[in-house]
Amino acid sequence: MHKKLVNELRLTFRIQPQGPLLIKSGREAGADPTLLDMNFVRTTHAELGHTVYLPGSSLKGAIRSYCEKIGRTVGLKVCNPLDVRDSCGRRLERKAKRATGAEIYRQLCPICCIFGHTVMSSHIRFDDAYPTPETVAVVNETEERDGVAIDRVSGAVAVGPFQLEVVTRGEFLAGLTLRNFQLWQVGLLAVALRDMAEGRVPLGFGRSRGLGRVRLRYDRLEITYPGRFHDDGGQKFDQALYGVTALMSAADAEPYGFYPEDPLPLPVSTTPVSEWGRVSLVYEDPGAIIRLLKATVKPWSAYVAAMTQGGNR
Repeated sequence: MHKKLVNELRLTFRIQPQGPLLIKSGREAGADPTLLDMNFVRTTHAELGHTVYLPGSSLKGAIRSYCEKIGRTVGLKVCNPLDVRDSCGRRLERKAKRATGAEIYRQLCPICCIFGHTVMSSHIRFDDAYPTPETVAVVNETEERDGVAIDRVSGAVAVGPFQLEVVTRGEFLAGLTLRNFQLWQVGLLAVALRDMAEGRVPLGFGRSRGLGRVRLRYDRLEITYPGRFHDDGGQKFDQALYGVTALMSAADAEPYGFYPEDPLPLPVSTTPVSEWGRVSLVYEDPGAIIRLLKATVKPWSAYVAAMTQGGNR
């Protein structure tokens, strides 16, 4: 499913720290007295200059880990990507040399179907999140926090004190792109993003110490159907959201083992734009975006029910 682009969802949102936040750069002070013991990751942006930022890999890792937790909580068979004996990558790496992409995809766990593994590329991409232009100055006014490590036996200080560089204000502009999606996959991401928006999915270092709590604010949601200039094949893009199975022939979809889904009626109406070789639906009202994402939780619930009642994933 990487050789053809059937549908695509692009979500832009803002991440707002709700307390100290630290994504470590890996650079320690050493002999440089200007550096703290743990420093925030930085880069040089074309428009913002030298600035702190949130790497897309950190966002993807946090969301993936939380989606794995959700999957196990509802009873799905979810692999542990860090376990050499219990991961889709390790289990399928020998088959990958002689199997087709469809054969590999249908044997992946639900989370690896979205986020990928060593044997299959990811269907989701997270952009690096940079400070918004209006808050870049306050974001880069980082604070210094002191920390210590306590010996569990004696109760005394084992390591420290050490200094942390944290961000406590401003906001970062982030984005994700999900290609060739099924509706249940959007629903799972919607649940994870809902919990991040409510401060239950922390980011970065020191999460058990109270660091990393954030909130989200949605900016823009765009759903596109590449290769389609207008409604065809019976699809009504202004009335329903279509997963990949509704846009493929049965012969093309069957080898991948896709879960069958009906189109989802759109809870918020909008006028499709047909240009540049694709039909696009654009939402820029945060309330409308939340309503649409919330509607996709129903296909996610149906998928869980089907898979936990004798399904193979």
